[in-house]
Amino acid sequence: MINKNKKIPSIVIIIPARLESVRLRKKLLKKIDGIPMIIKVAKNAEKLDIGPVVVGTDSFEILKICKKNKIECLLTNKDHKSGTDRVYEVYKLIDTSYDLIINLQGDLPIFKKELFEKMICLFEDKTVDIGSAVCKLDKCEINDTNVVKAQVNLDKKDTGVALNFSRNVNGNSNFYHHIGVYVYRPKVLEEFIKLKQTKNEIDRSLEQMRALDNNYKIKLTKVSYNPPSIDTPSDLRKIRLILKRKN
Repeated sequence: MINKNKKIPSIVIIIPARLESVRLRKKLLKKIDGIPMIIKVAKNAEKLDIGPVVVGTDSFEILKICKKNKIECLLTNKDHKSGTDRVYEVYKLIDTSYDLIINLQGDLPIFKKELFEKMICLFEDKTVDIGSAVCKLDKCEINDTNVVKAQVNLDKKDTGVALNFSRNVNGNSNFYHHIGVYVYRPKVLEEFIKLKQTKNEIDRSLEQMRALDNNYKIKLTKVSYNPPSIDTPSDLRKIRLILKRKN
């Protein structure tokens, strides 16, 4: 939990929301609990009460839906290569300085405050550039190249500096399931998006390798659960079933 005796950093949560997706067409508009996925994610982020929530999108359709649901949303460049580029554009557009920027994926509709609190606490270490999280890697995920793995030696507080990211474990130890939510210092984010892609990033299709290859310190915290992301129609059916059971 966040140490209340220390200065609480100012935080903005930015959700990059590209309309088109490969495996599930217009997935951010698919309904969960009767509302579009992007609205579900943004509303859940607002409930965290850790800072303003802003959606950045390339789509007038998403912009209109956000405005209808009173979610702050900004229209961004259509040509961004990644969500990280979109996050930075949004940060520049809002023209307000924050201590930390959280990059929250628009296809992550279920998450707990614990995840964000533990990532924020990582920045009590002034040498940390980027924060993220991991959870237990299940046996069935070891050979699944769709699951990104992070190699890290965790300390007694279940935190540690990222050593490597890969889709293949190859017998190496200390690998965990990487959760694709990031926290950046604004200066680091600005520097990061200006860097050229590295060979490791291109070969593995993992943007975070660009940070490691350029000697940025990525610190990870382990959480007790895996917040499910939605990439396929099957994922969407599972989430709907989970929420239906909860209701």
